This record gives sequence, C-alpha cells and structure tokens, in this order.
Amino acid sequence: MSDQLDYSRYFPHFDDPILAGIAILITFLVGLTAGILIYKNKMTKISKIVLLLISIVFGGILFGGFPNIIFLTGLTFLILGISLFFSRVFCGYVCPLGACQELVSMVRFKAVINFDKEVKKSNNTYIRLGFFGFFIIYFLIFSFEALTPLNPLNGFLLVWFPLDLLYLIAFVILITILFLSLFVYRPFCRYVCPFGLIASLIGRFSIIKIRRTESCLDCGLCEKICPTLEGFQKSKKGECYLCYRCMDFCKNEMFIDHMKLAEIHRRLIAFKLSNNDDQNEEFLDKILKNVIRLFIPYKRIKSFDKFIEALESKHEFSTEAVQNIVIQLSSMFPNEISKINKLNYKEWIKQNESKWKNRLDSYQKVKLHYGLTKEE
Repeated sequence: MSDQLDYSRYFPHFDDPILAGIAILITFLVGLTAGILIYKNKMTKISKIVLLLISIVFGGILFGGFPNIIFLTGLTFLILGISLFFSRVFCGYVCPLGACQELVSMVRFKAVINFDKEVKKSNNTYIRLGFFGFFIIYFLIFSFEALTPLNPLNGFLLVWFPLDLLYLIAFVILITILFLSLFVYRPFCRYVCPFGLIASLIGRFSIIKIRRTESCLDCGLCEKICPTLEGFQKSKKGECYLCYRCMDFCKNEMFIDHMKLAEIHRRLIAFKLSNNDDQNEEFLDKILKNVIRLFIPYKRIKSFDKFIEALESKHEFSTEAVQNIVIQLSSMFPNEISKINKLNYKEWIKQNESKWKNRLDSYQKVKLHYGLTKEE
C-alpha cells in the first residue's frame, strides 16, 4: 500500500498508513460536503469558511500541503477524472492552496454588485500557456523533484522542516501568492498552476456544473458578481471554482424584475399622454408600489429607502434603469414626492411580504443550479 500511495512524496514528515488514510478521508469528505451544500443550494458564508479552514488546517498544515497535485502521480489523474464529473470542487474547496486563496479573496471579492460596471471577458490563456511551457521545459531538463522549491504547496512543509531551505523558498512563494490574492482572484490557480490549466479544460466538459435554468430572468447580475467572469450565458464554466457567489447573490440579494420594469415604463408613458393632474397622487402611489415589487424578494424595505432618497435628490440609485424612473418621477411629480409617507409604505411592504415570498421563493431559488439541468 505504501508503494501505491508513495508516502514519501506526499507525507515526508511521517510514514504511517493510518494517517495517510485519514488525510484521504478528510479530503474526500470536504469535497463531498461542499458539493452537496452547493447542489442543495444550502451553502452559507459560514459553512464555506469552515470547509476552507478544514482544508487549510488539515490538508495544509497537518498533512503538509496534501493533496499535492503538482506532483504527477496517480492521485493527480484521479482528481482530474473527478473534475470531469463534478467540475472544480477540488480546486475550490479541497486543495489547501486553493482554499487559502479563496479565503483571502473573501476579504475583497465580496458578494456586492456595481450595477453600472461593464463586464468584459478577460483572456489569461497566453499567460497560463507560458507558465505551463516553463514547467514542462523545467521538468524535461531536471525532474519533478527539482520543482520542490517552486511548488507553493511545499511551503506548508516549513511547519515540519523549519530549517529546510527548499521549503523556505516554497513558503515565500506561498506567502507572495496569498498577498496577491488580495488584489487578483486566485492568481496561482488562474495563471500559474499547471494542474489548473488541465482542470480548466476538463471542467468545460464537466457533467455537473452551475447552470442557468428556465427560471432565469437573464438579469445579468451573475455575470457581474463572478470573480472569474464565468457567469455568461454561453460560458463553459471551465474556470468556475464554485465559489457560490453567483448562487448566493441570486438567492439572497436584490435584482431587478425586467418584466415589471417594462410595465412601469408603459404606465409612465401612458400617464404623460393622458396628462391628468387630478390623479397625480393616486398614480404615484401605484408606481411606487410597482417599483417596490422590482426588488425581488428579500430586501424591499432597504431598497425602498434608497429609492426614496434618490427621489429626494440625496443620491442616485445604484441601478441605471431604476435611476431613469427616478428622473422621470422627479420631473413629473415634484410636489407629490415631498408628501410621500415612508412609514405607510413600509407597513404596506410588511403586510405583503409574506404573500410575495410565498409566491416567489421557489421561483427565485432555482434560477441557478449546480447539477444536471440541461438549460444553460
């Protein structure tokens, strides 16, 4: 058994089949738990942090950077095979280096949206191919063992071998990567890791991945929240690390119901044509209630406050489409806006919230799905 697993490569600080078995079991359980939570749409920020910390503490510190997939062994090919079925669960949650980068990235790459940000797909292919070519040439000239100081996963072994210069070099590279992760999302995974390049190609053909369903309104917010810009309609999700930001945002945050948005615009145009000043307050009331229903389904009161403040010219609304409505209403009903009773509207929201949520919750939670759904 020891010959098959080659303990000396993975666990140079111990040679114990029991500990090796525990390491493999923990690795399997972390990946399985992450997959199940995402599949059932029950991943939370706390559970994500816990899973990442388990990978870092056990796979990183205790087991010295296990699994060290940059070593070309049978385990590397096994994980690539798993990626063909379950996409990048390993890179996202199991790999201790990936877990470190993800945890650090959560400091800056939070689930917040700049609604006016123009999203453009970046291309890192040439950088990745350049590093991949370097690793191939380096391996052919020397050997995989010669990659030891350049492999940041070996930096975890400095805990066990604090006087080893090769592991010290690897540790410095590891710390550098974690620092860069504050500014670039998963820099090693997306630009340098040779395993990551192959896994991204295989991930494009994964059977189970995050997909859009028929319930998707194509609001485009998942495209803006995705740190790897894999939220596009036709994306193959090869670079999706299952960070869950898109599903979490789609499930819990505000987005704009475009069907209701179009309805509001039609009503505004019709009112302008009719030019009936006698119905100003009644019409504004109906428009405000329709605007509230734009914010589906969890944060209406908070969004309503921002909308009213925009009407009162205290700031602009964060979404351009809604800000256009603000401009129209401000010019059409300057006197009526000053009479808006926010407390009455908030009470109206509370009275109707349960009815809206019961109708929309099931619909809201299936726009994105990690599974076999055929709709992209």
